[in-house]
Amino acid sequence: MKINHLLSLLMLLTPLAAQATVADEIAAIEQVKAAKGVQLPQLGLPGTTPARLSPPKAPRFMTLTDGRTVNLNDYAIVVFMQRSCPHSAKFDPLLREWTDKEGIKAYPYTLDGYGDVSFPVALIPRKSGPNEPIAGEILTFFGNGLPIATPTTFLVNVNSNMAYPLYQGETDMNTLSQRVGQMIEADIDHLAPDTLGPVPTSGEATPQ
Repeated sequence: MKINHLLSLLMLLTPLAAQATVADEIAAIEQVKAAKGVQLPQLGLPGTTPARLSPPKAPRFMTLTDGRTVNLNDYAIVVFMQRSCPHSAKFDPLLREWTDKEGIKAYPYTLDGYGDVSFPVALIPRKSGPNEPIAGEILTFFGNGLPIATPTTFLVNVNSNMAYPLYQGETDMNTLSQRVGQMIEADIDHLAPDTLGPVPTSGEATPQ
């Protein structure tokens, strides 16, 4: 399914899928960064060597529990965060370090309009028109009834634009890595996100 910025509240009744412009937005972000020479500190830590964000050139393989091997270049992590969220402040540095280490792209959406130390450049969800009651990205990712809260992470297949909710709230990277593997297996097996049971949560999240 594709993201449509004219999504209406009827999306609340449909299965969660990162639709039309997830891949387009990712490509656009990279083009803007390349054109403007935007650089983010590696791992988001002060004093570290800046590293230009660009798509990984070499395959980054992950072996699933069932023995299948996948290329992590086919996936990205979307995280909804806020600079004002104490749970994002604890979780985001762990996520940034893990995604950099694993070679999987991370795309942050901010709900308070600001990036943070780990993700200083963050996307702001936008309404496509004055009559849209809520931003299209919010409907896209939370439209199945998942509470809007930060931090919340999703796995996106950048080829099919299918999105799978990973975790809501703070968690460790071992838990997140296991969940990523499970959702990649679900994606390979073409399982719909709304058939996979409740999204795990730690309860350590800031609701909207």
